[in-house]
Amino acid sequence: MANKEKLPWDLIEEILTRVPPKSLVRFKIVSKQWNALFIDKRFINKHKKMFRFILRTRSKIYSVSINPKIEVRELTLDIPGLDTHQIPKKLIDCNEFLLCRMDKGAVIWNPWLRQTTWIKSEVNQPNLVFNALGYDNNNGYKTLASYRKELDPATLTCWKTHDLSSDAWRDQKGVLIYDGSRERITFHISSGVSLNGTYYRAASYDKTKYLFFLVNFDFSWYNFNKFCDLPYRGNHDRDALVLNIFRGDRFSLLKQSHLTKKIEILVTKNKIDKWSGGDVEWINFMQVSLPNLPDLVQIVSYDQPSYFIDGKNLVVCSYDETGRVWIYVLGDNKLISGTKIDLVVDPWPLHCTYSPSLLSVPRGKRVEAESQV
Repeated sequence: MANKEKLPWDLIEEILTRVPPKSLVRFKIVSKQWNALFIDKRFINKHKKMFRFILRTRSKIYSVSINPKIEVRELTLDIPGLDTHQIPKKLIDCNEFLLCRMDKGAVIWNPWLRQTTWIKSEVNQPNLVFNALGYDNNNGYKTLASYRKELDPATLTCWKTHDLSSDAWRDQKGVLIYDGSRERITFHISSGVSLNGTYYRAASYDKTKYLFFLVNFDFSWYNFNKFCDLPYRGNHDRDALVLNIFRGDRFSLLKQSHLTKKIEILVTKNKIDKWSGGDVEWINFMQVSLPNLPDLVQIVSYDQPSYFIDGKNLVVCSYDETGRVWIYVLGDNKLISGTKIDLVVDPWPLHCTYSPSLLSVPRGKRVEAESQV
């Protein structure tokens, strides 16, 4: 009789961490146990090809892994029907996907699975700026884009949404609503985040430009609203201020003072509910006071740093004064390591965090029709 002994589960799990991500998607149907494993962030974080940062130079795209050794690999952005040499103008971390701003459109990308979906700009608005990807209460994916009717930066920003399921565009007529106030606001230079289908971004009133709060956009109700105040006061133009997702269902907020170089990380105490902004409580997670640490925001580019929290450590991607990319690991009020990414030779590349997932990119109506031809 054949030996029907099963392998220990921990050995099966270790073997699966070495399987290419695209194959793992097919293996999800093997059993409920395997399917549960593949959506477990702990498993994904152990995967041998997992990465946490994306870098874009003038001609190439790279992934950066920290496990704990830093590994840099070149990526390809495969977009059917488009020039393979096209490079995104902007990379926006939308939690499980990346939203890539392109010429006359955008790409939704899962770089871990090497999947893309192309969204073409509306014919009469070829210069739309794509800002976010989210979904409504029926899990229908939509993007949020902006434009100005005139080239003058003083003109008001106009907004549109695109529904992937219908390939339909919709004008957003309303303005930002804050407890009945309709004061004009300015978005912070950082990109914002998407959590549970809702888009969040730091902003301030024009009259009080350094008092920041969070705004969210609801893709079910098609409106902006003030969500909650941010705890920092006395901000400076060159301070770092970056919102991120913490443990899958909360926010983290990185602040580095340009004057003191002190870094603070705050996290929300409870899970984020898009309706409960008034109940958000921020708590201290980490402080790092290192006067010799470089500015995370350089005066040449003013780009904000990218970061994620790894256990009790903070991992940051930013530039030095020459535009070279560095990865800093900080913890216990000290610099654990600082590594320059020598493989990326172009200065001032775009960069963002990315949390790998096995979720397939949403496919729009036009893409599905083309795939059937």
